[in-house]
Amino acid sequence: MRVTVQFRSRVQKRLCRFFYFKMFVTYILYSKGFDRFYVGSTENIHSRLLRHNNKMIPSTKKYIPWTIIYTEEFKTRAEAFTREQEIKAKKSRKYIEWLISSSK
Repeated sequence: MRVTVQFRSRVQKRLCRFFYFKMFVTYILYSKGFDRFYVGSTENIHSRLLRHNNKMIPSTKKYIPWTIIYTEEFKTRAEAFTREQEIKAKKSRKYIEWLISSSK
């Protein structure tokens, strides 16, 4: 039995780190039919949106379809979660609308 090992070059190692670098997102969803917002955070925004729209999230399943209208990216899950809590703590629809309008 023969085993070969290939070592990566420095460039390949850097590229691997780049492609496997995870970004965490704080997001705001909007339900046009019900005129509602939802604030959350996740590592994979696209799969999370699918879960919301496939009625897999109890707090949002009554208000589908959802669309992503605002995102902020962070390097750590803790930063994204902290930002989510800051937005939710405002308890203000006007603040959310201001965030959305200022990002355009």
